[in-house]
Amino acid sequence: MAKIILIYCTCIFALVIAGCNFDEIKSVSTTGEMSIVVDENVEPLMKAEITEFERLNPEAKVKMKSVPTTNAIVDLINGDTKLIVVSRNVNEEERASLQRNKLEIKEYPLAIDGIGFIVNVKNPIERVTSEDLKNIFSGEYKLWTDIKSQNEEQNSRVKKTFKESNNTIKLYIQRKNSATNKYFQDSVLKSLQYSGSAVICSTSVQILNAVRDNENAVGIISMNWLSKGLQDTIDTTVNTLRVSKIKENGVQEDYAEFHQGLLYNAKYPYRRTIYVLTTESDIKLATGFITFLVRTDGQKIVLKNSLVPITQPVRTIQLN
Repeated sequence: MAKIILIYCTCIFALVIAGCNFDEIKSVSTTGEMSIVVDENVEPLMKAEITEFERLNPEAKVKMKSVPTTNAIVDLINGDTKLIVVSRNVNEEERASLQRNKLEIKEYPLAIDGIGFIVNVKNPIERVTSEDLKNIFSGEYKLWTDIKSQNEEQNSRVKKTFKESNNTIKLYIQRKNSATNKYFQDSVLKSLQYSGSAVICSTSVQILNAVRDNENAVGIISMNWLSKGLQDTIDTTVNTLRVSKIKENGVQEDYAEFHQGLLYNAKYPYRRTIYVLTTESDIKLATGFITFLVRTDGQKIVLKNSLVPITQPVRTIQLN
């Protein structure tokens, strides 16, 4: 299969601040301490970003708390923090709460992440359609042998692997206040609910460990948690499924691997934007940190972590 490799390019991006002395701005925006709250889905990326920011700015200290998506937004609304990084934007209800609290929010797109589906390395399933995913996670399919692939070789391997004793599908999902839970329900399940047998996990680490330990497990995970911090290199202790989306008009798209290059060109169907949201209005350390995230140094870390830079250009090379 041809793979698309992303190559980083550079351009100039700046937060425009008028009428201020540059040296004073640099001092204020690169020194001191601040606390931020990040969506659990983006924790690995933000750990890497903070480490590099503090290396470049030794007089800066950024303390990070990782929580579910909705909790991070609630912290911003309540004024418990002035900067969050989340895997969705605020919804209408949350925006109204910000307005009632007289808080003005600034939004900075940071990266494109993807939602993948992982199985145990012993599982012979390689390809699923969006309809398969809907049936699996709604509980319509209870057994692995319920999945009838267009690939007869896969069907044959499934029959040989899954016997009566281990054929039951075990589902592992994120909790309701996670953006991943809501994204999958809106994008795949549509009007259906998750199966009542699904095990709700508090963290992505729990999902990864459950799938590693259970031959008949399947879980939902973000690319951010699969990345090994080396561009185009992801965790091989689990297998990721290739997905073919079936559109509303019945047209079926090609099967797409869960891969950075296919997130970039939108061939892989389940992708979303990571946002930096802040209510900080003054020039402080948050200004310098946001500038770092959306400019060259921060976007290089996005690329290195197998996500897609959103504020800096990349070019692609296709390898056959």
